[in-house]
Amino acid sequence: MKKFLLLVASSVLLIACSADLPTITGCEAVADIRPVCGMQTPEDIAALDDGRHLLLSHFAGMEHGSGSVSVFNIETETKVQQFPPLSGVIDTSDALWGDAGCAPPDPKKFRPHGTHLRQLDDGRWRYLVVNHGGRESIEMFELMREANEYSLSWRGCVLAAEDTFMNDVVGLANGDLLFTRMFHRTGDLEMLKSVLGISTGDLWRWNKETGLRILPGTDAAQPNGLEVSADGKFVYANMYMEKQVWKVNAETGETVATASLTHGADNSAWGTDGRLWTVIHTDGIAEMLSCFETQEEPCAASFEVVAIDPETMETEVVFAHAGAPMGAATVAVPQGGRVYLGSFVGDRMISVPNFSPATQQ
Repeated sequence: MKKFLLLVASSVLLIACSADLPTITGCEAVADIRPVCGMQTPEDIAALDDGRHLLLSHFAGMEHGSGSVSVFNIETETKVQQFPPLSGVIDTSDALWGDAGCAPPDPKKFRPHGTHLRQLDDGRWRYLVVNHGGRESIEMFELMREANEYSLSWRGCVLAAEDTFMNDVVGLANGDLLFTRMFHRTGDLEMLKSVLGISTGDLWRWNKETGLRILPGTDAAQPNGLEVSADGKFVYANMYMEKQVWKVNAETGETVATASLTHGADNSAWGTDGRLWTVIHTDGIAEMLSCFETQEEPCAASFEVVAIDPETMETEVVFAHAGAPMGAATVAVPQGGRVYLGSFVGDRMISVPNFSPATQQ
């Protein structure tokens, strides 16, 4: 079996070498698609409730490099780094969330991935960030506002179980959180196993009193992005290599409904039409692998944004694009009348007109 997997892996790599995507140069708008360039890869995006700001997770890649999180003003198109703190000092005086004794991450190794912003029952806003830098952890920040300025303060962390590589996280109003284990850390064959449809991960839930537990029945090939219902009863899990989104009971792990897609789903966000806006990658494996060749350059790979009804799980493609000014999108988040899309590679994000302007909130 191992020899067979290695043979398939070699074949995939050979195919990847032949992928021929156009090179994206410059930073010009294409029709009504506007790029914002000159930033480290904004892989995940969260919208603040003021209609003017975004939280950006600046991804450095799956295994190497370091990144940051920042607040972005959509009106001025400027950002302010929030973590690691520019002072180099992490204040731990109010580390009330997360596991007891969980120390802050090494600022020089901080490597953010999936994120989630949620207001807790006590009124405070908690921003969760998956971190691969030096350890697999979920870093917890409090988002605070003074006048028109925002800041993030580190409030604690949760360490993933051993043999875990995470992807995304969502938080509940009561303080619990759920995350996807994308891969087991058992070697390079995990990616290949997922291509072959073999389960590589699952969903986990954390509670401050009881700690971590696996949600039974959620094992799948490459679990990816997560989103959660407003009442916290269901999570919507993007099972990338399954080409499905699962509606999962957040307490029991039972899958109560599924949405079938044409391709793998990356991240999701709630749209202004009440549907889940899920980004899928519509190119082949070879093209997607070729995107990883240079982390700093944008990729032209094609993608679609699929709107999913959270009750019926019916789907509708609401946007599709490939090429300049950016392809290979990961997330689509509405804010201020436009939709902002990030990527897992490159130096930019893009924005497009709202898919559902008539129902804009």
